[in-house]
Amino acid sequence: MQFFVRTMEKHKTSPRTFCAEVICPGLSHAKAEAKRRVMQSTPEQMLQADACLRNGGQVRTKYRCHLDQQGDFHEYTLG
Repeated sequence: MQFFVRTMEKHKTSPRTFCAEVICPGLSHAKAEAKRRVMQSTPEQMLQADACLRNGGQVRTKYRCHLDQQGDFHEYTLG
């Protein structure tokens, strides 16, 4: 079992660009890292970060956060 954070930029012309994954020691660390990455971005970047769990060949997103165009922070806990 492995926890990691993946970061995506949403563009109007291109749906998503994936950045390199960051491996984390646990889910709480992955959530904090996802939140940190999004909070350091600007609303113009439309950055989204996911805290994920990889178990064997399966990946599950456990947490997602992003800034909207007004700069408001949104976060979701996913199953």
